[in-house]
Amino acid sequence: MDVAKAHGALLREHTEPRDGAAPVPLWLLTFFLALAFWAGGYLFFYSGGFRGDVFNENQIAWGYTPPSAGKAKDPITLGKRLYVANCASCHQVTGLGQPGVYPPLDGSHFVNGPSSRLVAIVLNGVTGPLKVDNTVFNNNMPAWKGLLKDEQIAQILTYVRQEWSNQSAPISSESVAAQRAKWTTRADPLTEPEILAIPTEELPGAASASASPAAPAAH
Repeated sequence: MDVAKAHGALLREHTEPRDGAAPVPLWLLTFFLALAFWAGGYLFFYSGGFRGDVFNENQIAWGYTPPSAGKAKDPITLGKRLYVANCASCHQVTGLGQPGVYPPLDGSHFVNGPSSRLVAIVLNGVTGPLKVDNTVFNNNMPAWKGLLKDEQIAQILTYVRQEWSNQSAPISSESVAAQRAKWTTRADPLTEPEILAIPTEELPGAASASASPAAPAAH
């Protein structure tokens, strides 16, 4: 038996491993490209834009709702929806706020006092110490004049002024629009001294209910 010849045939069938790079098989490359394409498409159509509120079943999702025949839009109902979506995270659904952090709205003299001050607060926001019910809150409230329409602000404030133990007059969208015109050039939030310097004017009521709810904003 020719050992060298037999060993040579064996070497040809089972080559020794060697260092170096080898091209990726075309079928494997095609598979990974198809997988990446599928994954990208899945994320595009089902990621919800990576928004944190998309899959929150408790989040109110605003969209087009066909008007119900003969059913009038109640500003209190719309105001409650807007309040829950935009304000409840800080002031709570109960209107009691968060002790030491965010002031209560239930029974607040800012809510039940002159509506001119209340509208100015919502339009411009607040910064620095603010005394509510003998408690000082040192936090910030964002300005809503760039996020909500006049009708929506009127609906929220009408709801707040008539919810819980509050029994104050409604606020109209026309009143909010008039106040907005006064604060158009204001860029900074209000401080407590500036709020108290606003004339104690009670704005006309009869809040308009023709607006559609707005999308949620983070306090």
